[in-house]
Amino acid sequence: MPSANVTWPNPLIRQNAFETGQMGVPGTWSETGLRQHSTGKIVWVDPNYPGVWDGRGNAVDRDGTDPNDPCATIALALTKCRPYRGDTIAVMANGFWTDAPKGVANYPLPITETVEITVHGVRIVGVFPSGALGVPWRAAASGNTILTISAIDVLVEGFCFMGGDPLLVTNFNGIYSEWAGGATGLWGDCLTVRHCFFDSDIQTAIELEFVYNADIHDNTFQDCDIAGIYSDGVAAIRDCHFHHNWFMQAGEGQTGAISVRNATRCKINENQIYNSNAQAGAAGGGAIDEMIDTTGGGQNIVHHNTLSCDFNAAVPPPVVNGDFDDCCSCGATDSWVWNYCHNGLVNSRLPATP
Repeated sequence: MPSANVTWPNPLIRQNAFETGQMGVPGTWSETGLRQHSTGKIVWVDPNYPGVWDGRGNAVDRDGTDPNDPCATIALALTKCRPYRGDTIAVMANGFWTDAPKGVANYPLPITETVEITVHGVRIVGVFPSGALGVPWRAAASGNTILTISAIDVLVEGFCFMGGDPLLVTNFNGIYSEWAGGATGLWGDCLTVRHCFFDSDIQTAIELEFVYNADIHDNTFQDCDIAGIYSDGVAAIRDCHFHHNWFMQAGEGQTGAISVRNATRCKINENQIYNSNAQAGAAGGGAIDEMIDTTGGGQNIVHHNTLSCDFNAAVPPPVVNGDFDDCCSCGATDSWVWNYCHNGLVNSRLPATP
């Protein structure tokens, strides 16, 4: 019995455990699990599981619907998935981490592959209950993008996108969501990326090309060399939402933390951006907007972001490296309100040409 004066939620909702069961899928035994649809299934991936490789480094074609019969790669698991059936790829944890003591982990192999998703409506989830960064996923080759999204309604969560051997694998990007034209059937609209970590070996963490309705939230971008969230401004994005992300010196001196030029009707809110150039009073000199840049776009709402730059209340503001006006830029019809600079709350609206 509950104690007196204790209010219990009504109704009490108990979430299904992350179990193996998949109703109607051969090789499983329970009706609970991560199914997202009555016909959906879970395909398990574990490159460390015994017998998933053939001895020559090739993946064995396993069923994957039982954790005791997993696929070795995400690419193989994708061949088991069907568009809009609620299928989920569950990628098991591994012990690879660049700062971990060598030889400690029993599961040393990280995910090391370049993948393109062409299955609409699929979810790819890194299962890492004991770690904060997510399941390590390394680049397979220099100059590549780790994950390309060429399908609608894809969800990616729970991964740590990171580098491989710095002497062998360099100059690569994290996620690229593309639009290749309606006739091809390849487009990356409605992408969700959440609970992921992009480390300092990544060049551009997430690039969006002509993407609508993306939701990117609760990610960490640490020292990504060129950009955190990026759109080239040619293939513009629309109706996207970027929120509750943490940028630590992402795109510093290059493209910036959130650079989405020509974006329209996007919402950018409650992100935390730290920029050491701004703290040192040397941010860009106006040529590079290293924090948030929506130049050329319109009707975007940018609010309640915490930025490590100074705010100069003088009108007109003098040119001071590292101040709010120098680190950010916007379109003429954008609305920038209640963003926080390091010296206090600012009710700010950037001019069209800061």
